Amino acid sequence: ASESEEEADARPRKRPRTTAAPRMRERTSKYYGVSIEQRTGRFQVRYRDATGKSRSAGAYDDEEDAAHGYNAAIRAHGLESVRPINAVDDQGGLVAKPKNIGSSVFYGVSWSTRDGKWRAVMKAVLFGGTKSLGCFDDETAAARAVDAYLYEHHPDIAAKKANFPRA
Repeated sequence: ASESEEEADARPRKRPRTTAAPRMRERTSKYYGVSIEQRTGRFQVRYRDATGKSRSAGAYDDEEDAAHGYNAAIRAHGLESVRPINAVDDQGGLVAKPKNIGSSVFYGVSWSTRDGKWRAVMKAVLFGGTKSLGCFDDETAAARAVDAYLYEHHPDIAAKKANFPRA
């Protein structure tokens, strides 16, 4: 063997690159209080206590076990009235949380989880950012507030975007 080959054999060889564990596509779960820990792939249970501090209730291998663990933690700390609970159907199976809980069919209306009401908000470059029009118990009332604002301040936009067009 030549001298250059001996030198090459004496150098430490690089280890072949191992592939990392495949990443989960979603970080969230279909249940309240459950998320997927990216590194381990386990289901992490977290909730906020009465003071708003984030608390952990453990990690689980099964998503449904984690959801039951979340429910138990919420009940153990008496938070049923202020935190959502994962619903259970007649057969004892868990029901997935609703998707798009903050969406509305109306322009300028969204659900405020903080206030527990429908929020009417106008976002446009035309008038410099965001204008809050208030919170409403009824989704339709919030949509009517958006329309009233548009018709009064921006009739050109109201003609295109109004939730309840005027005749």
